[in-house]
Amino acid sequence: MKVLPVEDGWKGSSLDEFLAAHWPRIPKGRLRDLVRNGEIQIDGMRALPSDKLRVGQVVLVEADMANLKQVQVKRVDFDVLYEDDHLVAVNKPAGIPVEPSRWGEHPLHLSGALLEWAQRRQDHDGPLDKRPRGLHRLDLGTSGVLLYALSLEAERYYRGLFENRMIEKTYHALVIGELHAGGVIDSPLAEEEGRGRGNRGGRMCIDKHGKPSLTTYQPLEMFRGYSLVECQPKTGRTHQIRVHMASIGHPLIVDPTYGGGESLLLSHLKSGYRPKSGLVEKPIMDRLTLHAQALRMVPFGGGDILEITAPYPKDWNVALAKLRKFRAPATD
Repeated sequence: MKVLPVEDGWKGSSLDEFLAAHWPRIPKGRLRDLVRNGEIQIDGMRALPSDKLRVGQVVLVEADMANLKQVQVKRVDFDVLYEDDHLVAVNKPAGIPVEPSRWGEHPLHLSGALLEWAQRRQDHDGPLDKRPRGLHRLDLGTSGVLLYALSLEAERYYRGLFENRMIEKTYHALVIGELHAGGVIDSPLAEEEGRGRGNRGGRMCIDKHGKPSLTTYQPLEMFRGYSLVECQPKTGRTHQIRVHMASIGHPLIVDPTYGGGESLLLSHLKSGYRPKSGLVEKPIMDRLTLHAQALRMVPFGGGDILEITAPYPKDWNVALAKLRKFRAPATD
């Protein structure tokens, strides 16, 4: 049995938060199950995960924590865009999932990398004081701004902002077709019939009985046959920008699920392009042409509006350079 005294710094904290700080690599849901099953108690009495702790109490852990399945954490290179005592924003690399994949096909995930980052930075032994808590998600193939709260209070605050649509989200998308004017897409979205929760990568579709979904869009730069577009989803539905842009005839350049291509190749852009003999043409981009460009919000604790912006990754800059070179708009 492990005995953990409650000291001053944990006064008023919930039991599950206390446990998550001591065992940050064990999923919080599993820790709550142990409490409900009586394998973790307060002063020898059964407790609830939400029970608030008092100084001088003792948390008794009968479960063998060392043999429980833990979140795999590995170091992943990512850029920190912003950090304060309650929030960290990172520039999510494309191709790395935010959370562990259901089927185990992606051993690396950003939440595990953030946990490793936080543990590496802590300058003392003991509970993890600032455990990163994911606030939202981005698709596997999307890059850009991703937020993690570093305290329970901040997690509640920022989740409230997301739920009440008080965070302004800006995405940049490379789409098929020449978009000459901005507009608003007000089309409800639902999961496509026949694709339940067990479906891997479940498609969404426009459905009059779906959830209200609103996206505004504005062209930023136009090329022959393609456009760079700024999109602002006013709601937070799964695949919202991808489905909405496809619904007006401008799917992402790379998005085979919703009408885009499997990849963007130089041969798609350069007239008369011929690959070198015996070589397979490498794609310029082979992931979603979608980037979470910026988030704007009132920060925890108040103050001026906080705007966090993510620079384009390398593949995005290469794609734009090729579009500008080989698909520049015709001049009169």
